[in-house]
Amino acid sequence: MAAARDKMRSRRVTSSGFAAVVCGFAALALACAGPSEEAQVKAFMKETVSLAEKKDLTAVLERLSDDYADFEGRDKAATRALIAEYFRHTGIVIHLLSVRVEGLEPGSEASVRTEALLSAGAAEVFRKLIRYAGECYRFDLRLKKMPGGDWRIASAAWESVPLSGLLPESLAVLKKLFPEF
Repeated sequence: MAAARDKMRSRRVTSSGFAAVVCGFAALALACAGPSEEAQVKAFMKETVSLAEKKDLTAVLERLSDDYADFEGRDKAATRALIAEYFRHTGIVIHLLSVRVEGLEPGSEASVRTEALLSAGAAEVFRKLIRYAGECYRFDLRLKKMPGGDWRIASAAWESVPLSGLLPESLAVLKKLFPEF
C-alpha cells in the first residue's frame, strides 16, 4: 500500500513538473518572439518624431516609401522641400500625444492615427507666459512593411485640431505635459 502511494505521488510530481516545464517553454517562446507588430508600429512612430526633433531630414525621408504620396499629391521629393522648410524653424519640439493602430494586416500594412503637438522657438520657451502650447495636428497614415521587416510611411494626411477635438488619450497626455492648461 505504501509503495502504491509513493508511486502515485511520484506521478503527481512528474505531471506537475511536466506542466511547469511546458509553461516555462511557453513563456520563453513568447518572450523570444519579440514585440508585436502593433508595438513595432508605435515604436516606429516615436522614433520618427525623435528624428524630426533632431531635424535629421535624411533619416525622416528614409521612413517614407519610394511611392509615398500625401493628401495634397506631394511625392517624396516635394515632401522633402516641405519638411526642409519646417526644419528652418529653431527649437522644434514635437510632443507625440497618441498613436492608434486602427488597422493592421500582419506583415503587410497598417493604418495609423496619431496626434502631436508641434511648437518651435520662443513658443516652447514662453508657453507658460503666453499660455500657448503650440498647434495640435492629427495625422492619418498608411504604413507598409518592407521585405526586410522595416515599416515605411506610404501615405499621409493631416489636419490642425483644436484642443476640444483631440482624442481622449491625447488630451490626457497634454494635461500631464502642461498642467496649467
